[in-house]
Amino acid sequence: MFFTIAGCGEQKLSDSELMIASRSITVDVGRAMVLPPPGSLPVTGVTQRSYDNAVSQVISLTTRGRTPGENAIHAAFFTVTDLPDRLGVEGNLLREPGIDDFSIAQEMEERLPGIAMAPAAVFVQNKYGPFSYAFGRGVGGEACLYAWQRIASGDSLFMPRSGVISVRIRVCDPVATEAALLRLAYSYSINASLRRTGWSPIGDAPSPAPELGKAGAPIYPVPQASAPDAFEQAPAARPRPVRAPRSERRVQEAPEPIPDKPLEGYPTVPPPPAP
Repeated sequence: MFFTIAGCGEQKLSDSELMIASRSITVDVGRAMVLPPPGSLPVTGVTQRSYDNAVSQVISLTTRGRTPGENAIHAAFFTVTDLPDRLGVEGNLLREPGIDDFSIAQEMEERLPGIAMAPAAVFVQNKYGPFSYAFGRGVGGEACLYAWQRIASGDSLFMPRSGVISVRIRVCDPVATEAALLRLAYSYSINASLRRTGWSPIGDAPSPAPELGKAGAPIYPVPQASAPDAFEQAPAARPRPVRAPRSERRVQEAPEPIPDKPLEGYPTVPPPPAP
């Protein structure tokens, strides 16, 4: 009896014996490295993976509609370490995603399968610098947008690499417009940084305007293009005059009767002679 109990106890598993196939872990949504603008699609989950030279996250957003795939922001923070030259992961190093046409086409085919995406031919820029995007129509004609951006403050001979931030935004929505989806790329925020010496892809904040706070240099508020101008008031509409209802029948006044007696004070005209 003693040996039977001991044999059963040896079969009990411990947490350390569990091997997870993926190196990705789920973290709290408050630890998302990139956040969408307020009032847009909310974050539903964050999956994170760490490398020797980078940290990457898939920030899942609310997804609705019938187009295959998940609305998400794909972000990666790279250190100043030299990046591998070959595709994919070499050991535990992450290669920086390319921004050439072939690399972007591969990404869109993976994250927006079967959807014809047309890259925009216009120059666009947000608070972190230039970015690019493509627009297309998914299942049922719903709007789909794919945006990509590489953020780096630049290198010099006397300063090492400052690090790189890679951002990809994939979103489809059955009721949104292209302009509404593009707001995600214009207004997203970097919500984290790496505690490494020299890591500063965004760079320092620009200095304020030299005329700020000085006399003789008035500054006026600039209204947003999407909002009505608060200083312009529409002219008040004049009230329309109230018309009296038309009567269906007009009362016709009776004609005055022809008098059969001569009027006083007027000469009497004899009738014409009989034929």
